[in-house]
Amino acid sequence: MIYTINIENLRLKAIIGILPFERENPQEIEVNFSCKYEKNKEFLDYSKIKEFIEESFKNDFLLLEDALEFFYNEIPKRFIIIDSFSLKITKLDIFKNCKVSMEVSYKKDINE
Repeated sequence: MIYTINIENLRLKAIIGILPFERENPQEIEVNFSCKYEKNKEFLDYSKIKEFIEESFKNDFLLLEDALEFFYNEIPKRFIIIDSFSLKITKLDIFKNCKVSMEVSYKKDINE
């Protein structure tokens, strides 16, 4: 069976961005994560994924792209059971009248 785990509306404070005020003070962001995996003998502990995401944002990222590239590379290494995932980061307060978000998707190569 293929299972999907969703971690939705995870709110964090992070230093992310290139504008001077973004480098000085953490801003509130929202992370949404979804992954698919096949359960054989082992299961995927979603609390470990949540902890990894939270811990990772203790690092400063210059761009949203930098953070997305980090997760794109690290999640498959740390959670090898995951077949595919998407991760979306939303800046909640960058503008007064809208939110801004970026997303990355990953799918395991079937030759892996």
